[in-house]
Amino acid sequence: MRLPTSMLPNLIVLRLALGMMFLFTHSLPAHALLAGVAPDSPAQRVDPNTTSSPWTGVGSLSINGGTFSGVVIGPRHVLTAAHVVHGVAPDKIVFNLNYGADLSHRIQAKAVFVHPDYTGYNKNDITRDDIAVVQLSEAVPEGVAIYDLNTVPPAPGMTLTLVGYGASGNGVDGATVGGNAAVKRTGKNNVDGVAPDDEGSKRLEAYMYDFDGTEGTSNQGGGPTLGNGIETTVGSGDSGSPAFIESGGRWMLAGINTFQLGATAPKFGSGGGGMLVSSYAEWIHSVLGHFTRVTTGQK
Repeated sequence: MRLPTSMLPNLIVLRLALGMMFLFTHSLPAHALLAGVAPDSPAQRVDPNTTSSPWTGVGSLSINGGTFSGVVIGPRHVLTAAHVVHGVAPDKIVFNLNYGADLSHRIQAKAVFVHPDYTGYNKNDITRDDIAVVQLSEAVPEGVAIYDLNTVPPAPGMTLTLVGYGASGNGVDGATVGGNAAVKRTGKNNVDGVAPDDEGSKRLEAYMYDFDGTEGTSNQGGGPTLGNGIETTVGSGDSGSPAFIESGGRWMLAGINTFQLGATAPKFGSGGGGMLVSSYAEWIHSVLGHFTRVTTGQK
């Protein structure tokens, strides 16, 4: 993948056996799922708040007046970005579901578990363990989707489905519509690169995608666009939103969107990405396992 000259200073290209891996610097938090240009629009990307949607387990997080995103991974647990909840008291966090109606369920957080290696947002490092689990004060309603973790990192070229509650707009003007805790949008993008652990292990920790324009080839020299009405990127309020892959007819949680890339973000030619849950599955399951042991009296 070849990037515009303006973005090259922000990229360290790592050649590994699996192909081209990418590590961007000067990233920004993933604050919107963007649309393409007309006839596509932010309204075209809205997923209705029905009980039959595959995204019933994707909710919004209301924190200090702001709207962010999260995804259900257990009856009382939500996965999100660490920078969304780091340093925030649980009583300041509400998880919202739109299960058949706008804001059908609003559940208070009970506890927050930030990955132990997360030390704060660093714009020069995308592999920063930016992931957290929020424990809810009560279980989500029966019927709400609970997503399994994908334990194998997606390879470059695989398609991700993104679902979030952030602001929206189009690839030319950027974000023009504010985020809303009751409005989720969807879109897709392909994995253009993966990056290894910043602590020197061979574990793959982060993924990246670019926001292609309306033409058949990528703005950044990678694969072709998925199409004007399909391709998307993150922009404000999508921090903590899920990236899914389809496997065996099931939607598996592959990643948590945490950053956007490029001076023009979130317009065409910019990029985004997040943390691969495959790298954090053991830690995530340890948090869920601890809760299960405590609530069942197991040792």
